[in-house]
Amino acid sequence: MDDNARRYNELAARLGLDPVKLRAASKSSEFELGLYLRDPAVWSKLERRHSGGRRGEKPALGQRQKTSPPAKPGKTSARRAADRKRSREHALAALGAAGRYLLTPEQAETERLKSLRETDLLRTGAEESFDRVVAATREFFNVGAASLSLIGRNTQHFKSALGPLRSQTPRQIALCAATVEQNSMLIINDTLTDDRFASNPLVLGEPHIRFYAGYPLHGPRGWNIGTLCIIDQKPRPFPPSEQQVLRILAAIAQKYIDAKT
Repeated sequence: MDDNARRYNELAARLGLDPVKLRAASKSSEFELGLYLRDPAVWSKLERRHSGGRRGEKPALGQRQKTSPPAKPGKTSARRAADRKRSREHALAALGAAGRYLLTPEQAETERLKSLRETDLLRTGAEESFDRVVAATREFFNVGAASLSLIGRNTQHFKSALGPLRSQTPRQIALCAATVEQNSMLIINDTLTDDRFASNPLVLGEPHIRFYAGYPLHGPRGWNIGTLCIIDQKPRPFPPSEQQVLRILAAIAQKYIDAKT
């Protein structure tokens, strides 16, 4: 057995997974793994709502299409305008993260924080399922620290963490906040050569981050609420094969989040 196969077997054992299925997942495309990290139920609900029923369904013979009732007499134009505004806001909220470009940054952040609150992850304390994923992540990559973090309004909270990490970090300096904002895996092979992070207090001081890789996790309606990430105190490469493992581990963490919502 080669070293790579041994590492996969050990990872599968830590997570209680079938090693064969884990190795198969490691060969899946990024798109296929991405399907595990998104909520298709949102789109099916929207499809039914906009089609007026099941997809392709037509009214029965002689049955009229439902129309909106006429406005009640005496309703002011200001009230009608307010109703239209509320209706539009509800429609945009129903789109979830897919409609974030139709929202102002303030509106998008309000919806993202609402999604985080709905998971209840900030109120439930440590949980064995997330601790197991974080421990397996740190061991597989042999790094200084691993964490599952949640990005609040002003603070990065750690749902689970191993290594020299604080219990909380100001959002403005949290590398995971950048992962959440860019909506894709963030890899920093050497923070001191990256102008975005070279002067970051977490790079220049404790925990002296030199390497970082994080993958975004989402809450209801697809809003990014946190990350699964690894850090190390020395720069290192992060080849595609290892990127794929981080995606798999993020997919496992995501399933635990989905089960709570």
